[in-house]
Amino acid sequence: MKFGKLQDLRSVDWSLPEADPTALTFLAGRGGGDGLRIFFGAPAWGHPAWLGKIYPPGTKRADYLAHYARYFTCIELNTTHYRIPSVEQVGKWVAQVPSGFLFCPKIFQGLSHTRGGLVDQGLLQSWFAALAAFGGHLGPSFLQLPPHFDYGLKAELFAFLRSWPAEFPLALEFRHPSWFAGGRILPALTQYLQSRGIGLVITDVAGRRDVLHGSISADFSLLRFVGNELHPTDFERARVWSERFVRWEELGLRRLFLFIHEPDDVSVPEMTDFFLRELNARGGWSFPPPPKMREQLGLF
Repeated sequence: MKFGKLQDLRSVDWSLPEADPTALTFLAGRGGGDGLRIFFGAPAWGHPAWLGKIYPPGTKRADYLAHYARYFTCIELNTTHYRIPSVEQVGKWVAQVPSGFLFCPKIFQGLSHTRGGLVDQGLLQSWFAALAAFGGHLGPSFLQLPPHFDYGLKAELFAFLRSWPAEFPLALEFRHPSWFAGGRILPALTQYLQSRGIGLVITDVAGRRDVLHGSISADFSLLRFVGNELHPTDFERARVWSERFVRWEELGLRRLFLFIHEPDDVSVPEMTDFFLRELNARGGWSFPPPPKMREQLGLF
């Protein structure tokens, strides 16, 4: 991910924002649940650099997704940002993954990044047809609004939200500073999203600390964690986030989608393994060991 990338990390304030009071009230009003279920994934599965890590040596590209889905439990599906997949293509993806694996499609750029795209009914219907094809493997779609999409364009956003079917989970990622105030999303917007069960994307990246927020507007949240080539701060941030996840579970959050980015995604498996160990140690989760350990145990 190039968004917010920095070469010099020495002056970055990595602290997390305080919880949004609107989020605390919302979660408290939902009552208890069965605990927080964490899905973890990467931005793509087609990485030859993962051969020998999570793909056995010699794995064919056509089989990458099947092996990916034996380790990760979701995918930040960036390919859908560049084209709307056919129903047939979605069917091929779904056939390669196990029960419980979720695809989280990034909304097509023709909708999100084109003037008038959010209200283009033709494109929307094509997008909805693709989403329906995922069936029980569909996680939240997320709408990444471009950096120029400011609060002054809210009418277009709300028209889009009114047309969004309730059966498809949705989350919003804002990048223009006008949507944020004091480490949180504008309260009136958060409250509206809470009334609709529409989630929010949190992005933790070095060069745009302003988009890091503490708002929650649904019983799920999406976190895009952007690392820096396994820099020591990556691991410290993972520890802090793991503590935050424990707190979210106590508050009543039901699902968390954790998408891990590293430069060119080469080191995503290593960063993911560290995150899972931290979660097991701090929160009492029981994520399985890394793939090589599975192989030693005869489970891979």
